[in-house]
Amino acid sequence: MRVVSGVVALILGLAAIFGAVGLQTIWAPPATLTATTDQSSVDAAPEAPLTVITGGINEAAEDPVDYTLTGDGDYTVMLGQTRDIEAWIGDAAHNTVTGVETEVPNGQDPRVVVEHTEGEATVPDPAGSDLWVDTQEASGTIEQRWSVPSEGEWSLLVAADGTEPAPAEMTVSWTNTLGDSPWIVPLAIIGGLLVLAGLGLLVWALLIRRRSAPGNTGNHHHHHNDNNDDGGAGRTSAGSPDVRGSSASTIPNTSTTPNAPTTPPTDGTGQVSRTQAARTQASRTQAARPHASRARLAGLLAGSLALAGVLGVGPATAQGTQSAPASDAPQASDEASADENDQYPILTDSQLERILGQIESVVAEGDAEQDPEVLKPRVADPQLSMRGANYANVQVSDDVRAAEPVAAAPIRSVLAPADPAFPRTVTVVTQGEDNATPQLLMLRQDSARARYRLVTAASMIPAARLPASDLSNTEVEMVAEDDGSGLVMSPATAVDGLARYLNVPDHSFGDQFTNNSMVDGIHDYQASIEEEAPDARLSLLRESIPGTTTTMRLADGSALVIGLLDARMTIAPREEGATVMVDEVAAALAGEDSTESDSPVEMTYREVVALRIPAEGATGDEAKVSMVALTDELQSVTYE
Repeated sequence: MRVVSGVVALILGLAAIFGAVGLQTIWAPPATLTATTDQSSVDAAPEAPLTVITGGINEAAEDPVDYTLTGDGDYTVMLGQTRDIEAWIGDAAHNTVTGVETEVPNGQDPRVVVEHTEGEATVPDPAGSDLWVDTQEASGTIEQRWSVPSEGEWSLLVAADGTEPAPAEMTVSWTNTLGDSPWIVPLAIIGGLLVLAGLGLLVWALLIRRRSAPGNTGNHHHHHNDNNDDGGAGRTSAGSPDVRGSSASTIPNTSTTPNAPTTPPTDGTGQVSRTQAARTQASRTQAARPHASRARLAGLLAGSLALAGVLGVGPATAQGTQSAPASDAPQASDEASADENDQYPILTDSQLERILGQIESVVAEGDAEQDPEVLKPRVADPQLSMRGANYANVQVSDDVRAAEPVAAAPIRSVLAPADPAFPRTVTVVTQGEDNATPQLLMLRQDSARARYRLVTAASMIPAARLPASDLSNTEVEMVAEDDGSGLVMSPATAVDGLARYLNVPDHSFGDQFTNNSMVDGIHDYQASIEEEAPDARLSLLRESIPGTTTTMRLADGSALVIGLLDARMTIAPREEGATVMVDEVAAALAGEDSTESDSPVEMTYREVVALRIPAEGATGDEAKVSMVALTDELQSVTYE
């Protein structure tokens, strides 16, 4: 019975071990898991001009997933911040890939979850938007790995041209690290124990069989004959131990008795009796047998454990071979990082460089053709009208200085609020090889679907200073023109005070303004005009244009203010019948053939000024408003 039980236990144990091994090999789950969109199902998402792929697909695994996107014809894949993609989509119909559903019934594959949103059936082509960090032109099927900046929330926007359906058929695959069966370890342990139990039963049965073999009874006959030779006639004295039974049952355990004598008893003559000698020999023989049996059993147990180790049973994870993606997903590198409050800049370095490069190219083309229509894709008012006026003035006279070229690089400073609300404003300081001084450029994006355009460009005055800043500075914030909180005065007050001070050198605002060479030059120029025209009356009126002031609070608490002024200069004859003379540029703008007029002449200049307002609490000269940049252009002339 012990043999049968041992064989059964051994077979069951080996079966359990091989079952555990099988769960890791031939019955193991696939090394790579794959989820797809079910385009043939009745629940498939309807067609839409846009498809959004969110970072939810990357939550299926710890490592970046690989995805395959299939579409008909050509399409564009655009990488952008999720908030920007949502802003661009607006009310348009779109499909959103929200993630991968992995908890599915047995026998079913994971699926890509797609949600449909109803809306506008067609949209403009989003491929040229400034919101995207990177774009990729694709056709048919593309295979690539999910790869986006680590900061912020990022998604992919997929579109054909805004009128055709966007691709929505998608496959997501990832390395299976959670697919091991929970039975692997229990089967390995149970199998190992059963193998050990089976081997133990077989060894036990073998020992019993060897003891009961015929050759093991010779010692008993031998002891009996020895007793007869000693004259005992098969009898023993009263109280003597009976040695006719199994010698194993009469062997004293002397090893556990510390005080037991180690010298065998004698027969009175000093010689060990033959009977006692036989007992001693039998005791040694029987005591040696258990030790040998235990040694064989230990060897068998060690062998079974070694077998289990060779089989490699134990918990494991699927180690799939990940092939290199066919192409890399659009991604951003060397980007501005989010701050500790998880605010992410409205632009990345690569976006800003691309936008400035396009603006520089468009402005250079417009300057070369002297055509303001060329500027419109990337230039807006007031810079558009001022540059257009400069083109007209330059064509009249070579004495008119051409507008300063716009340089995209090098970038010396950037001010960009982290608030993603539209319109978005970015101020950049650059200085190209053809710029005598750094230029203060203000860019504005009116809406999500609009492009950044150059709004103002003003040359910084000598000795002007702005704190260094880059896109990682998320402390920049927009300030309303009438909001003076935290400042020595409101932006509107500063611009209006500057206009009055430029009109009248002795104005009281001069005490709150830092003197500089630019302001002194304006005052000297106005005085010289009066001296050169003693027979004419000269009046000058500067006014700030309400609603045109843009203010950014800087990290140090001060504020950069960019405002517009209209400077109207009127020249009239002092006496009846007298005339005033103007140059050919003024006459051309007035639409007059003559440069002489017997009526008042009004000339209007558009001025762009940039001021820095100190933070509240500043004292002495540090509390004074300073001029940062100034540019102007003669825009209109009228003969009254």
